[in-house]
Amino acid sequence: MLNFTPVTIDSLNDLLPFMAKSMTRSCDYTPGNLIMWSRFMGYRYAIEQNTLFISCKSQMDMESESFLAPIGELPFEKSIKLLQEYCKENNTKLRLTAVPEEFIEEIRQLLPNHSNTHLPQWSDYIYNAQSLATLQGKALNKKRNRYNKFITEQPTYKYNRCTLDDTKEIIKFLASNRDCQKKREDNMRCYEHWQCMATVGNLVRYNQPAGVLRIEGKIAAFTLGEIFGDTLYVHIEKANHEIAGSSEAINRMFVNDILTEHPDITFVNREEDLGDPGLRQVKRAYNPIMMLNRYEVFLED
Repeated sequence: MLNFTPVTIDSLNDLLPFMAKSMTRSCDYTPGNLIMWSRFMGYRYAIEQNTLFISCKSQMDMESESFLAPIGELPFEKSIKLLQEYCKENNTKLRLTAVPEEFIEEIRQLLPNHSNTHLPQWSDYIYNAQSLATLQGKALNKKRNRYNKFITEQPTYKYNRCTLDDTKEIIKFLASNRDCQKKREDNMRCYEHWQCMATVGNLVRYNQPAGVLRIEGKIAAFTLGEIFGDTLYVHIEKANHEIAGSSEAINRMFVNDILTEHPDITFVNREEDLGDPGLRQVKRAYNPIMMLNRYEVFLED
């Protein structure tokens, strides 16, 4: 039977080989996302027959155990049977969560006795990397204007790739820009706040690219991502919103920086909006070229 263990920073080397071969651009299949949200989502993992299985809370019902679609060498049908055996041993029904759209057709063919529900608040926003690096085109006029305003009004700005020497200052910046300071009932937002700081503290172990934007030596914005295949995943982006255009500036400079180092990057995944109207508006304003939809899948008896 599958033996699950919690996902931690020490799981990084176990997860990396599978994530590097993943056939989806969903942010759920990146080590950075799994480690950052491990405690909140209850991520646990098991490796069997060179296949990765991940147990977690359902994105549709946080009280229920569910699983990400397995990835690895086992055929999908056989990996599902292992999950069914595990669920039978634990007296529960099998449900898959955060299933990327490209997996649905295979599930439909192999498992006709299933139902699925679209999870719109969990859809990933996918962008053209060159568009974000240049902000060219009519659709990005407003973003480009805000970026140009920042450049004009903040001539002393300086962008650089983060190093270990920057971590204490970045953590202090994140602490002073706490989104959930007056909304402690928002558990997800508060968890994200503390995990952002924990991620920065483990920057050297994550080995993830991160960028920082300063004005007169003081941090105005910070971002951190992860690269797999042809996609840059942006896990963290925080800016001082009192400085007009700082969000647009850190986004454009970071993507341009990554493309200079990795010219084969084609897409940028800026993750989901979680159903937040303000966040949805911001993400749509960057003109996504596709939405990577996710589903909750229920296996019938």
